[in-house]
Amino acid sequence: MTKPNHIGLTVTDLDASTAFYCDVVGMELERRYPITDDAWFKTLTENPAAVVEAVMLHLGAIRLQLVHYHRGGEPGGTGHAAVGGLQLCFEVDDVDAVHTALSADGRYHVGPIVRREPYGGRSFYVHDPDGVPVELEQRDA
Repeated sequence: MTKPNHIGLTVTDLDASTAFYCDVVGMELERRYPITDDAWFKTLTENPAAVVEAVMLHLGAIRLQLVHYHRGGEPGGTGHAAVGGLQLCFEVDDVDAVHTALSADGRYHVGPIVRREPYGGRSFYVHDPDGVPVELEQRDA
């Protein structure tokens, strides 16, 4: 049997990304930890240069691991058009209120609210500190 455990996301600034996913998305911090016994991690990732620190967050059953490479990381692309790029989506109760609050905050790029025809509902994207698009959606009743 297979079941979901977590989604991993490599970030450039662990504090900024943790703040984004807690403040904007509403995730809660489970733990922050360095990978101190890193022989297993280097073997698992096939990256002998890896030195990392990580944070595990959760929102309901969704767990998100943020990983920051102090050494051994590689630059990459993100967004819808980037092959292998990541996009996340979370439901909100009031898309207008969340959009207004994030737009007024000014820390993050916030896109326009759109009605998703023919699927229903309304949503917009806000980008995390590394540019990962995070969709916040309100489904139709």
